[in-house]
Amino acid sequence: MKIGVAPQSELSAWTDARLVGQIAARGASARAEQTEFYRRHVGYLYAVLKRQCAGALARSQQEVEDLVQDTFRRAFERAETFHSDGVTGAEHERQRSRAWLGRIAKHLLSDALSRQRELSTLAEWVEAVAESPEAAQPSPLLRLVEEAIQALPEREQDVLRVFGLYYRAGEVNQRLPNAVSAELAARWNTTPDHIRVIRSRALTKVRAHVQGRRDALAEASS
Repeated sequence: MKIGVAPQSELSAWTDARLVGQIAARGASARAEQTEFYRRHVGYLYAVLKRQCAGALARSQQEVEDLVQDTFRRAFERAETFHSDGVTGAEHERQRSRAWLGRIAKHLLSDALSRQRELSTLAEWVEAVAESPEAAQPSPLLRLVEEAIQALPEREQDVLRVFGLYYRAGEVNQRLPNAVSAELAARWNTTPDHIRVIRSRALTKVRAHVQGRRDALAEASS
């Protein structure tokens, strides 16, 4: 056992404030403290987020699990932001810790939803490119989008262009027809769920490319 590192059995008696204090002080080396804090609160956080992310937010189980993991990762990275404010008593301390985690999760989810809205807008550009690839005088924006798509790996190009054929402007939480998604998955030796991951990743790359080129053009003209 390393000097200064408490055994896991001893950590179970520590307060949350002490655990998080050690995480803030020692960072990634405080693995035992991170594990203990995670063990105490992961079940609660998952249950709350699963309930909150149902319905209108339409998060899948995998997305909720990813959000839980991202929340703890962010919490450990910013452990110094946790303040117990002198709260004592196991129940009060538990409530404060979970409220802290809840605020972090809320911010992460808000960021994710904002990115979704941006990607939805970008999808309209991709749809226009996919429907009229031979346009005689494409707009400067569409030229940038097409340039970005051409720079993608073949698989991501294929997924984006197929998605563009089925995109319906104004609708949320869109998915390809099951048969089309299955065909794409078979073509690229993956799963329909991963096709959605590929689509999201490709859209992110396209947006970054377009924004970067527009910024560079604006800087050059200033």
